[in-house]
Amino acid sequence: MNSKTKSTVYDKHNNAYELTKRVGEGGQGIVCQTQIDGILVKILNTKDETAIKKWQKQLDWSLRQDLTGLNLAHPKIQITKPRLGYVMELMDGLIPLQTVLEESFSDLVDKQSIKQFIKTGGLKRRLQILLKVAKTLAKLHSRGYAYGDISPANIFVSEDSRYSEVWFIDCDNLCVNEREGLTHIYTPGYGAPEVVKGDMGVNALTDQWSFAVMAFELLTHQHPFKGLYVEDGEPEIVDEQAYRGELPWVYDAEDDSNESAGGINISLVANNKIFNLFDQCFSKGKTQPYERPSLNAWCAALQEAIDHLIGCPSCASHYFADLQSQEQTCPFCLTKVGQEHYAILRQVIYLNDEETKDSFNASEGFITTENVRIVGNGTSLTFNSAPYNTELWFESDTNFTVTMDKGDIYLIPESHAVCNISRKNTEQIHQITRKQRITGDRRSATNPYEFTNWLKSDDTNSDFVELLKSYRWQLV
Repeated sequence: MNSKTKSTVYDKHNNAYELTKRVGEGGQGIVCQTQIDGILVKILNTKDETAIKKWQKQLDWSLRQDLTGLNLAHPKIQITKPRLGYVMELMDGLIPLQTVLEESFSDLVDKQSIKQFIKTGGLKRRLQILLKVAKTLAKLHSRGYAYGDISPANIFVSEDSRYSEVWFIDCDNLCVNEREGLTHIYTPGYGAPEVVKGDMGVNALTDQWSFAVMAFELLTHQHPFKGLYVEDGEPEIVDEQAYRGELPWVYDAEDDSNESAGGINISLVANNKIFNLFDQCFSKGKTQPYERPSLNAWCAALQEAIDHLIGCPSCASHYFADLQSQEQTCPFCLTKVGQEHYAILRQVIYLNDEETKDSFNASEGFITTENVRIVGNGTSLTFNSAPYNTELWFESDTNFTVTMDKGDIYLIPESHAVCNISRKNTEQIHQITRKQRITGDRRSATNPYEFTNWLKSDDTNSDFVELLKSYRWQLV
């Protein structure tokens, strides 16, 4: 990019784009910023005529697709000279996820420190980013598409670590789901074994593999198949074995020959549900693609993981709460906090049908679910107008917020929602239509507050309202 010829490219209408900075590189080309804010250009890096013809056909198809409502910086217009490529739009203030990884990885390796891991958002932000990536991919798959080349270089996130905006770039590899044998484009280290071997083209199942690899790497700073065996072996040979799925993953319960040899221990950054999804993908899913967890399964697990986090008031990291303990200990700095710093909300389902009640052996008339959400000082939780962590919940509007400040809980109805609140052991019910405070000394594990948040003054679907009234949250 030193001369004008190399650093300036032109689209088919002869508009000029000056390539000012390289920001990413994928399986087919490089992505660069331009002199125009919010405009990126991808330049193809091959001179193979057969590959160029395939790419041209793929780009023409991509330009015709309707991808509205998805955070995809898809192709807008083709670059025709001096090399082929295309123009895409991307909002300002974003950087490649690869940059976030490299910053905290260098700190971990060079200084044996996780300060940069925390500074770049820690566990909470990483889970939030992964949730947004999973949501986008799930929606993409539901429309019949596959992304094809998932990697940290192709996903852009907020440069400011206080936010977790997510956008995909390099979308020219987008394809109709389950298209086999047409393309094997992938970024080394992230391609599914069958794609690396050339046995199959990209599809939703290969996306599921690539997402899991990227998620594992973002959380632990280690590739799931590059453990002790790879460290001790011939670099090129064992890397290829790892990428082809010919080695056990680093936390394989039956074969420790390639056990984890670095990075952040998975127990610090993944709860049981997320660990089991990794294991399902990298054990059975290695050779049986249909065993890989769907992106919807990842969405539910990631949302639950985010809701189980506690923020440490000392080191500013986040960690998974021990739901069986009244006192929490930060695994990063060993600071202990009591319930004056956090509150647990547990979902229960009340049963109106006596026969149903007996079948569940729910003598008190309700079932305690595994759904738990934690709110801490200075943080808030939003509740949507559908049962928690279901497909409906992800798509429904927010109509209630719970915040915590100095040990006190605040219930805040949104969008004309009406909250019903009561004590578990009383029949008296109060309606809340504005901000309500519950002081720390009024919280009780034996007689907790209960609330429902799915009632709206203009809701006419009475059957749905009656169903949702069975879902309550206990503040314990």
